[in-house]
Amino acid sequence: MSCPQVSVRGGAEGRGMPGQGTSFFPSHAQSHPQRNELSCKDVINALSLVNVVLGLFSIFCSFSRKSHYASWMILVSFLLDTAIRAMTGHVSMCSKSGAELNDFAVFTTFGLASALLLGVNRLLNGFLAIIYVSATSFRLCFYSTGVPFAYKGLPCPYASCVLASTSLLTRGNPFILCCMASLMILFMMDQSYYPHDAVLESENWKKGVYMGGVTMLFFSPLSLTAFYCLMWSLSYIFFPDALWGKTACLR
Repeated sequence: MSCPQVSVRGGAEGRGMPGQGTSFFPSHAQSHPQRNELSCKDVINALSLVNVVLGLFSIFCSFSRKSHYASWMILVSFLLDTAIRAMTGHVSMCSKSGAELNDFAVFTTFGLASALLLGVNRLLNGFLAIIYVSATSFRLCFYSTGVPFAYKGLPCPYASCVLASTSLLTRGNPFILCCMASLMILFMMDQSYYPHDAVLESENWKKGVYMGGVTMLFFSPLSLTAFYCLMWSLSYIFFPDALWGKTACLR
């Protein structure tokens, strides 16, 4: 950002015309909020890039037949995405590159990496994984909503959280994972409206749910953490308005 140039020459050019010399200070003061928004955008883009890296590592772990590590990284991305959405709500400036990076992070982590949890060693699993990735892409591209503070179709992070939690609890059982993935595809393609959960921007109990997930993810057994995240996601899927839609309705 270039700073305004102030002439130091004498005479009328140095003093400026009446009413013009004081214009530098308001513009300088107004630059501080813009700098804060730009720095916040940089943080959001950095976190989105971390989400992409987590998704790529999850893909690598899936190909290495380490599904528990792949599922763990998806759960980390789920919590990180919640923080990114909360930060995005406080930034009035929007950049096209930042939005594209976030969409790529969602596709990589909550689309491709989540689908690979199903495995590709069997024809049915591979075919269902392709459908899951297609459903994620279709929802990102075409399921825009005109209703404020609402999603059209189940948000991809919640569907991925269900798959990752189920994979950890069942130790990658192919049949259960395929059944759960089919159900998540139906929810994502459904045109029902889901409210913005606003976990970090509303009631304290929602913030407690988030902090509980973060704490358990790093300090509790994976099975207990998976059950916690599964209950969290299912409560949003089956009780969206009763539990998670109060803030959206108040707005």
